[in-house]
Amino acid sequence: MNDRDEFCGLVIVFQDFTDARALQRQLAYAAAHDALTGLANRSSFIRTMEELVDQCRLNGGEHQFMFVDLDHFKAVNDTGGHAAGDALLKSVADAIRNGLGPEDIVARLGGDEFAVILKSGAPTRAMIAARSIIDAIRNLNFSWDGRPHSIGASIGLAPIRADCGEVDEIIARADAACYAAKAAGRGCVSAAPDEVSKDEATPLPLAAAS
Repeated sequence: MNDRDEFCGLVIVFQDFTDARALQRQLAYAAAHDALTGLANRSSFIRTMEELVDQCRLNGGEHQFMFVDLDHFKAVNDTGGHAAGDALLKSVADAIRNGLGPEDIVARLGGDEFAVILKSGAPTRAMIAARSIIDAIRNLNFSWDGRPHSIGASIGLAPIRADCGEVDEIIARADAACYAAKAAGRGCVSAAPDEVSKDEATPLPLAAAS
C-alpha cells in the first residue's frame, strides 16, 4: 500500500521444498527397511504384524507367518568374509521375494533370519510357499572368488489370527517350529504344534519339499 492507502502490488515469496521432502522420504524409507537387502526391517515388520493381529481380532480372517533361518550360512562368512555373506543375503532376499505374491510381506529380522507374512491363504498354501522358498535358496548356485557355496533354509510356520495371542507369541511359535525343522535334518519346513493338523505339524524333509 502507498502513503494514500492505495493498493500498489504484491510481494510473493517462494520456497522450494523438493529437496526437503525428498530427504524426508529417504529417511522414512531407511527407518522401515533393511539397508543391505531393501526388505522391511524388524521394527517395521513387527508394527505390520501388530496391525494384522488387531485386524484379525476385529474382523476375523487369517494370515500365515513364516520364520526362515538359513542353513550353513556361517561357513560362507568364515571362508569368504563378510562381503561374501552380504552378497549371499541379497541373493536370498531376492529369491524369497520373487517367489511370493505382491501383497505378501518379506523382512530381514537380522543376521541370516528372514520372515514372511502370507496375507491370504490357508496353512496348506503356506506349506507350499515354504517348500518353494527352500528349493529356491537351495538352487541359488552362489559362488564367491570362484568357490561355490551350498546353503539351505529351515522354515517354521505359525498362523496369525484372533486367537493366536500377541505378536511375540506368534514369532516364538514359528521360531520353535523352525528349530524343530533344523533338528529334523535342516532344509525342511515345520508347522507350529497345536495350530495345525498332525500331518502338517510333522517336519517335511528337503526331499519332500522338492
